[in-house]
Amino acid sequence: MKNSTSKRHIHSETKCLKIGASLIVIGMIAACGGGSGSAPPPTFTPTPMPVPTPSPVASPPPVIAPSPPPPVTSIAASSCTFSAVTEAVNAAIALAQPAISVLVPAGDCNWGVQQLTVPAGIKLSGAGQDVTTIRRSGMVPNTTYLIAFDCSNGRRAAFSGMTLVGNGNGNIQDKGLGLLNGCADFTVTNTKFTHFVFAGLYVGDHAGQRGVIYKNNFIDNYSDTLKNLGYGVAVYGGAAWPTLALGTPDAVFVEDNYFSGNRHNIASNNGSVYVFRHNTIVGQLPAKDYSMTDAHGLSSSDRGSRSFEIYENHYSTGFTAVRQRTAIGIRGGDGVIFNNVVTPTINRTVELMTEGFPCGTYPGPDQIRSVYIWNNSANPSNGYSLNGIDIECPYSIGLNRDYFLMPKPGYTPYIYPHPLRGPLEEAAIYWPAMTS
Repeated sequence: MKNSTSKRHIHSETKCLKIGASLIVIGMIAACGGGSGSAPPPTFTPTPMPVPTPSPVASPPPVIAPSPPPPVTSIAASSCTFSAVTEAVNAAIALAQPAISVLVPAGDCNWGVQQLTVPAGIKLSGAGQDVTTIRRSGMVPNTTYLIAFDCSNGRRAAFSGMTLVGNGNGNIQDKGLGLLNGCADFTVTNTKFTHFVFAGLYVGDHAGQRGVIYKNNFIDNYSDTLKNLGYGVAVYGGAAWPTLALGTPDAVFVEDNYFSGNRHNIASNNGSVYVFRHNTIVGQLPAKDYSMTDAHGLSSSDRGSRSFEIYENHYSTGFTAVRQRTAIGIRGGDGVIFNNVVTPTINRTVELMTEGFPCGTYPGPDQIRSVYIWNNSANPSNGYSLNGIDIECPYSIGLNRDYFLMPKPGYTPYIYPHPLRGPLEEAAIYWPAMTS
């Protein structure tokens, strides 16, 4: 029995192996009916295929835009001749860029009868007084200038660093520099104006013009043969009659200049508005019979002078054998006159006059109606008045009605020095600054 049982077991095992052989892919243990306690087959996790690291892609080089060329700030004329300066001005105009300086080099050039017209927005600058000299020679009408700025484009005009010389001929009423068609916020400095019979510098003829004229020399702009005109600075206001507004920037300011040998160192007309302050004025014998500072009444223009502020000036003469007529002569308009020093070689400190109507008329057109006068030199020893003030026609110009001997209530002078006087202007403007 024992052997037969073994044989049966062996037979059965062999049979199972045969079956297992035929099912080898399926798994032998399961096919053979593996008993309890048999371990499950291990689970094989396939090793993942490595993901290749992408090669870095080179970034394209940045595109660098070319820098724009720096703006042109100045153009230098090749010489001081009229053709060379005109060429430089035209080149500045072609750039259509505001605030370009045209630099005129050292030299002494005669421009004959020609006029250089410069649009505002250009700064015209020489190398300095008596270093760049431009001369007028020949017959010209009194509407012609050696140099004229046209401010009709609304931009600023600036001029500096030259000597301008007129004909010095009483038969030719020439002018030096013109600021025309409403120049606003202009500057004129470091220039000598001499021997012009009409005016060294003319501002007009427009309402609303304003700016500052400072640190210039106005020498001998007068002809003793003509005995008329002869202005250092002339201000004409375009026939407007603005509301009286003193102590504001809305005026033509003339400050810190030297005047000698002119008939009227400043003259005004036709609705003019000016401030004349901190100047030195020296009268010379040929013009001794005139007022050194002037404001016209109604005369040769449609209107007289509108307003004036005259203060902190020093008046004297270059002669002593006789006396100058008047330091400050007012023929029309309103304003203030104070703190002026006047030497005894001048007969009157202030002379108030009528113009354009007969004495005794009141009120006369554009006459003095509101002038405040205080703290000026009196020089009573001259015998014209105890306070230095002479009234030509007291019937038309009355004390405490038209003029007042006290400070003007509420009046404050405008800022001094004028704010338009920047560091470039103070250092003989534009020429050294633009070449440094």
